[in-house]
Amino acid sequence: MRIAIRADASVEIGSGHVARCASLAVQLREAGHEIAFLCRELAGNLAYMLEADGFLVHRLDGATCEWTEEDDARRCCDVIGAAHQDWLIVDHYSLGARWERAMAARADRILAIDDLGREHHCHLLLDQNYPNPSHERYRHGTPADCDCLLGPRHALLRPDFAARRTASITRPRERIARALVFMGGSDPRDETSIALRGIAMMGRQPAVDVVIGTANPHRDAVAAACATLADATLHVQTREMAALMARADCALGAPGGATWERCTLGLPAIVTILAENQAAIGTAVDAAGAHRLLGRHGEVSAEDYADALCGLDADALRRMSQAAAAICDGTGAQKVAARLEDIARCSAADAPQRRYA
Repeated sequence: MRIAIRADASVEIGSGHVARCASLAVQLREAGHEIAFLCRELAGNLAYMLEADGFLVHRLDGATCEWTEEDDARRCCDVIGAAHQDWLIVDHYSLGARWERAMAARADRILAIDDLGREHHCHLLLDQNYPNPSHERYRHGTPADCDCLLGPRHALLRPDFAARRTASITRPRERIARALVFMGGSDPRDETSIALRGIAMMGRQPAVDVVIGTANPHRDAVAAACATLADATLHVQTREMAALMARADCALGAPGGATWERCTLGLPAIVTILAENQAAIGTAVDAAGAHRLLGRHGEVSAEDYADALCGLDADALRRMSQAAAAICDGTGAQKVAARLEDIARCSAADAPQRRYA
């Protein structure tokens, strides 16, 4: 199949949309399909990372311009050219049903990836978030024959997370000997430094792995905060996130896409909501016992992080790890790739009935 993926990353947007699409793209490429990305050249974009992974990237200009959905669709059609797509995948908060209608003639089918409950004009919709009220809106905001994949079992993760799952969830966590701090690829409000100041307040400091993206505008401040700790290593745009999570006893992070990576590995976490679209996930996963939600950015202090870490004993770590591991197993990308292939094999007469999985 020929598949085009429309997703962006930037300092403001973060890296999550491109990261999860890249996970699906890896799975599809391994199955022999032809993949191309369409990405705007925004500050902090990840086109170079996709190209380093061997993907063709069509760079869309006009980074400083405001585009309508129709403008974006015209630019995409220009760079795609005459090549017709078997699937068009879109993962973008600024692109929805209007963009999908404008692009409909350029692809046999459209997969929309969303987590806001928006209207879509697509054949397949994926929302990998924990069940929440926005899922019900898809029933009325998508075509009658749209197939909906809902929940973390469809979370788009790279295969190294599933590969490390058994070893990670079965190893003992008697105390927090090593912590992982990751507040998203860009972290524009520098929650990372607040968390590191909290670790510095602990009487017995754990070893710490700190992960930031190249789009993080506070790299110097984070590096300075790392230097105040007894044993801290700063990782920038690492490809070893699964390994870092698997060896950590607890993570400090946000309830974004990394939630499902942590859950796959049974990694307990202390989290802070950094964006409004993270609120539903943060609350639901906290209720499930898989992480401890401290609050929202601006409400959580360094002292709060220190107190939360000191309050996690072996029993609490074990309970959180078990609850996290029950949420997803890291094979979502394989499941979604298989569904794309299955639908593509169906004729129009045999199109799948509307399902909510």
